[in-house]
Amino acid sequence: MFCYPKLAGGTALATLMLAQTAAAEITPAQVWDDLRGYMQGYGYTVTAETVSDGDVLTLTDLTTTIPIPEDDVTVVMVMPELTLSATGDGAVDVAWPAEMPITFDIAEGDEQISATLLYETTDLEATVSGEPGATGWAYSASSARISLADLVVEGVSLPREVVRGEILLDGLVGTSQMTTGTLRDIAQEMKIGALSYDFAGRDPDNTDNTLLFQGGMTDLAYTGTGTLPVDMDSDDPMAVMAVMDVNGSFSYSGGSAQFNGVEDGEAASFASSSEGGSMGVSLAPEAWNFDFLVNGYDVQVQGGDLPFPVSLSAGELGGNFAMPVARSEAPQDIAAGLTLGDFQMNDLIWNIFDPAGQLPRDPATVQIDLTGKVRMLYDLFDPAQAEALEMAEVPAELHELTLNTLVVDAIGAVLTATGAFTFDNSDLQTFDGMPRPQGALTAELRGANALIDKLVAMGLLPEEQAMGARMMMGMFAVNQGDDTLSSTLEVNEQGHVIANGQRIQ
Repeated sequence: MFCYPKLAGGTALATLMLAQTAAAEITPAQVWDDLRGYMQGYGYTVTAETVSDGDVLTLTDLTTTIPIPEDDVTVVMVMPELTLSATGDGAVDVAWPAEMPITFDIAEGDEQISATLLYETTDLEATVSGEPGATGWAYSASSARISLADLVVEGVSLPREVVRGEILLDGLVGTSQMTTGTLRDIAQEMKIGALSYDFAGRDPDNTDNTLLFQGGMTDLAYTGTGTLPVDMDSDDPMAVMAVMDVNGSFSYSGGSAQFNGVEDGEAASFASSSEGGSMGVSLAPEAWNFDFLVNGYDVQVQGGDLPFPVSLSAGELGGNFAMPVARSEAPQDIAAGLTLGDFQMNDLIWNIFDPAGQLPRDPATVQIDLTGKVRMLYDLFDPAQAEALEMAEVPAELHELTLNTLVVDAIGAVLTATGAFTFDNSDLQTFDGMPRPQGALTAELRGANALIDKLVAMGLLPEEQAMGARMMMGMFAVNQGDDTLSSTLEVNEQGHVIANGQRIQ
């Protein structure tokens, strides 16, 4: 999956990263040099005993030490043996150990924690092709499993009955290509037939307190590219941000998760499922972008502080966010969106405020899509500008904002709206410190009066407040008949606010 920085990037390549390139010559020694150079570029210490026998290079006690000083953590990964064998056609086969321990030593104050993970693979095959500085790896495995083998806290080893954990991957196949010059370019593809996880714990001082977290996903796929510095300096994040350009997309066809916990005799549980989804990430020196989508999402929660079980579902849950992160002279694109489609909740929730069932309980939909342009006044990740950024009233100037879509369809009423505004940042007086907008917003509301009538009948809305709401709608909206209201709100170049042709400011 998407994991370039620090531990994830180095460990992934050291254990699995693989790909295929055009035909070229590479030797076992060159593969080792390339792999070792990659890991050392992350600041890892790599040691191994090497024995060369013709076209075979054998590494024993291959040890990778990964310090994380800011967290007082040291990670040590040990491969008992790694064999690199020339294939005779310019490529190299890599024989990984079926079992590989990964140890963690954590110091937090006077508390010392040591953990050992066991990485196990079945039918793992890996081949390296290409040439030094432009290597490709291709890999496949029937399964890969990471499990907690041992956890020692203050010198006491905790048994499996107290804590356990594992992640299992089935049907793993992928490629990875890496080119190293002044920068390091990486392209990856990975598919996993199924992923499952199982974590459980029990309080050793009170065995009645327990927790369980299980779940899985099917048909996972990841595609990504990245440009990174050859040498990663964790003490200089801006040096990384200045050149980092990472793009990744992830998808799956279905998934589920459940959590169960008991604390001091009180039980709580959470369960969710989905019919698949996707996620995209783009991190460039100039801008960051994220988007996600989950289909057929269902959630069940009970226990804890809830007086009754809660059931929620959505046919579609998605969102997106985009923003510039670097200082610029010209305005740059921004975006934000959220979709909650076919949302439903169980009758126990409805009955709290609508026991007689007077409100329509049809699935609800909320959708908003915003785009615009802003001019960044600071580099958000530049330590030299951190103090100025903290003191600044605003880190950016808003120049344009467009409401492409607004839909709220719930309890018998439907609100829709669209609009677009530009902003004059040289005029901060007309709207009391806000840049002066110019543009228009149009909206339509259907079913509002019928909804107000029902809320009054249910006792949820006092009659005087209902009257006030109707008066406000009459002031700012035009009755189109059939319980439909429309409104157009404009701000002209003089800063006058006009509602449906009448100036109100």
